[in-house]
Parts: sequence; C-alpha cells; structure tokens
Amino acid sequence: MARDVVSLRIAYLGWNYHGVVEQPNLPTVGSALREAMESQGIRAKLKFTSRTDKGVSALDNIAFYRGPAPNISLLNSELPKDIAVWAVATGGIPKPKARAYCYAIPFRLGSAECVREALDELTQEGLGKNIENFDVKIGENFTYIEIYGKSFKKNEIRRIVGRALELHLGRSIGLAPPEGLVLTRTVADVRWEEFHRRKLHIIGKIIERELWRLESSRVILGLINSISSSLL
Repeated sequence: MARDVVSLRIAYLGWNYHGVVEQPNLPTVGSALREAMESQGIRAKLKFTSRTDKGVSALDNIAFYRGPAPNISLLNSELPKDIAVWAVATGGIPKPKARAYCYAIPFRLGSAECVREALDELTQEGLGKNIENFDVKIGENFTYIEIYGKSFKKNEIRRIVGRALELHLGRSIGLAPPEGLVLTRTVADVRWEEFHRRKLHIIGKIIERELWRLESSRVILGLINSISSSLL
C-alpha cells in the first residue's frame, strides 16, 4: 500500500544556494532539507512544486515526498538559519493552481509602462502566455513588480524584468539578477495541518534585510503579513 504524501511548506533565502533541487557537490535548499530529515531517520526523495534557480528566494514553496512526517520543530533546529519549514500536511500530491512571484528593483522606475511593454514584446516570443495579472508598485527608491500565473517557463520572470529595465535604462541588461526574485505564494489544494508562523516571519525578515542591502523596500514585510493572515 502506497504511503501518504507529506507536504512541507518552506521558506528560504536563496542567495547562498544553487537552487532548490539537489545538484552533485553543490549546496542547495533540497540537500539541506534532506540532510535535516535524515537526522530524524527519514530517507526520502524530495520533489518541489516550484524549481527555483540559484539565488532565487521563496516565502511559499512546497516540498513533498512519500514517507513518515517529520517533527517540524526538530527539523527546523537542524536546518540552516536561512531555510525554514512553516507548515505541514499529509494526503495527496500537491498540485499548484497558481503562483505569485515578486521582483524588487532597488531604484525607481519612471512608470509601469515599461513593464507592460516588456510583457507585450515577450508575449510575441511565446513568453507571458500563462501570466494572469501583474502589479507594479513604485516608491521613492524602489520598484516592486508582482506577477501572478499558473506556471512560468525557466527564467521567464527575470527576462520580463530584464527587458523592462532595458526599456527604462536604454541599455542591454539580459536576465535580471536572481537575488531580487522571490516566490511569494503557491496556491494548491492542500489542507495544512500544522503551522509554524514564527518561522515564516524569521525567514521573511532575513529576505527583507538582504533586499534592504540592495536598497529595496519593505513591501516584502507586507507580503509576509498577508500570507500569515490568510494561511491558505
């Protein structure tokens, strides 16, 4: 008889890792999580609903596997300080219905039109088709772009932001740096059974602090509060 699927809602600062999925001889979020689970005698093959790349952070990714559920408090005590599990559930395989990403730019864009123009251009190249909505917040010394959709191609959001920056700055950018990108929400049919909200806030504060080093904004804190209050 097949064992239940255990889903772990995870948050992490991705700047020190080569992505979430394990890679040989490289530090990844997945390898850190696996090693912490092995300290409880749990050996399982981890999968993730979103495969964030090197340098990309997350407030709400989902790791899942078949096997026994871990003790979350002990698991967090074994994890590095920039990774945390903040909710757990057992049941079926989590199937994301939608995702939200934000990108923090450490300076002010003139308007949201360059983002809209970048989307229009890249849609003609086959990108942006799954984007359902986007929002741009422009502050005194930052620009915050949030993009919603069911799924995204590899580097799709960084290409969109990079093109918007090219239109704003008038010079070649290519891919926007990964450090400004955060997976902020994963919507899935999962009945979460145990919450460790404080851990979410701790990782959120770490991400916020590092983004401030880029002279970014406190909008990340608002996202953390929003996620914590709704707890899908």
